[in-house]
Amino acid sequence: SSHMWWIQRATTAYLLLIAFQILLLSTKAFTLPKFSTGNQRLDSTSPLHLEKMNMRTSAHLKRVARDYAWRRIRNSHHPTTRAMFIASSSSYSSSSSSLYHSRIRVPFALHASYSSSASMDGKFTTKEEEEEKEVELWRKTQRDLLALEEERGQAYTTYERLVRRLYMTNLFSPVKMGLRNIEMLHRALGSPMDDPNITIIHVAGTNGKGSVSLKIAKSLELAGHKVGLFVSPHVASFRERMQVNSQIMSEEDVVSLLPKVFTACEDHGIPATFFEITTALAFLHFANSNASVVVLETGLGGRLDATNVVKSPSISIITSIGLEHTRILGDTIELIALEKGGIIKEGRPVLVGPNAPHGVLRQCAQEKGASGYYTVEDILGVDEAMGEGDKLTLGTKVLHDYDKENARISKAALLILQQQQQNGETTNDDITFQRRHIGPVTEEQIEEGTSHRPPCRFEEIEVKKDNKSITVILDVAHNPQALEHLVSKLESSYPSKIKRFVVGFSSDKDLAVCGQLVLSSVPGPLNLHIVEASHPRAANLESIIDAEPRLRESNFDQADRSITAQVEYALELAAEKDEVLVVCGSVFLMAEAR
Repeated sequence: SSHMWWIQRATTAYLLLIAFQILLLSTKAFTLPKFSTGNQRLDSTSPLHLEKMNMRTSAHLKRVARDYAWRRIRNSHHPTTRAMFIASSSSYSSSSSSLYHSRIRVPFALHASYSSSASMDGKFTTKEEEEEKEVELWRKTQRDLLALEEERGQAYTTYERLVRRLYMTNLFSPVKMGLRNIEMLHRALGSPMDDPNITIIHVAGTNGKGSVSLKIAKSLELAGHKVGLFVSPHVASFRERMQVNSQIMSEEDVVSLLPKVFTACEDHGIPATFFEITTALAFLHFANSNASVVVLETGLGGRLDATNVVKSPSISIITSIGLEHTRILGDTIELIALEKGGIIKEGRPVLVGPNAPHGVLRQCAQEKGASGYYTVEDILGVDEAMGEGDKLTLGTKVLHDYDKENARISKAALLILQQQQQNGETTNDDITFQRRHIGPVTEEQIEEGTSHRPPCRFEEIEVKKDNKSITVILDVAHNPQALEHLVSKLESSYPSKIKRFVVGFSSDKDLAVCGQLVLSSVPGPLNLHIVEASHPRAANLESIIDAEPRLRESNFDQADRSITAQVEYALELAAEKDEVLVVCGSVFLMAEAR
């Protein structure tokens, strides 16, 4: 038992090293508290903040993290642990990469021993007990690191400390697909989304779900409802994810409510992830604001997404289905459709957009006992609101304008909700109350509400450069399906203009197809500027170029991979050559590009 205790101690030190190593690669997120760019104030959660880091502070934090983690090994008196210190001490001052690889071999063997489930007193523990110990270890490490930062002179406001703690969550709580955490957390917070006075609209889909969520929320806000809107990811501020009547959550509300979520996690032993915590925070914010309607956009998939903790939405909406996150959701359209169809609920209607496998989803709805399966055409008629001018072409493909398509989905959903009110439909699950539905929404309110777009959805701005006006398009198109529509929309809107692109992608996308689509819209690779966003999910330059070799001839700088550098260079060339500049590929580019 003594031997196992020392093995566990050595393994604990190793796990701390790995956690801190991950943190070192992410220190860009934890450096400057606040700064300004023009008139826009960005908080410490802004993607732009990640890039504009203070390098001296970053290097300092690396030293703090290394010193702290390594002291726990160095101070051990056990031979195995000391041997691990001595064997690696020669590389202690080397680069972080060398430091990581020099220490990885012995601890993995120790970790294998630890996995045998023997506890310190020699008794075997259950998986749940092991998980509880691991969660407590990560929490202590997280608290210690934050305390160390403050000891070394890092001063933060309460809001900044809370948000920094939130952003460190996934370093210490591994992301696991499933609803167990959010179900426990929702119950611990009093199940705010089970309130019978709240109408819930649940939206999933590969593309368009954010736009549809916003259009529905704006329409209902204009009709006099207090509407909570939960969307992700954010562009400039973490608080954009949680809005009530178009107002993002205030710092004061974060300070008031986020500690309650953290406390619930600690009191009930819930290893909640970043997205689960933000989902719970949104639920509390909406309940605290007395929202009568809540529009929820799923984060990833649907069946196991944290937002799917809601038991009885008034309507579920699936906007479109395309290949994305294939390692998680499945590698076919049909498998992905089933995952997103997981938001369909018994006794509740589902509306499905035109770009989806209706056969698969209709069967899914029948098996789940949905009260109705509707397409947009069922409600609005075939292309009733779409003329030829709203159709786009890409080679032999005929595509619809995404914004018009999303507006039609939103209008159809609002009509279904109003029909429910007229029919006095009730829920059909273990919630025994009748949920209040949507009252009348005028045609004018629907038209105005559905005309709104989220930021960076074919957002057109004019930029002055050298006394010349340049048209810049910001668009978060990030997968082949969305890029097809973007390329078509650009050709339709600017048929006689040459385009110039600044692009960067997430690593989990089909980089080859994305690169090919962007190349199809420009005269050649020299009209492309490749960048690498400061985000863990961002694809690096090498991956993007390897996926589409023609991009080797494009503009990029391996020494300065920043978005700012390439945007400024692209603006100069676009002004000189009278081109339209397009920034696209990932939401992680947008704050800095803007």
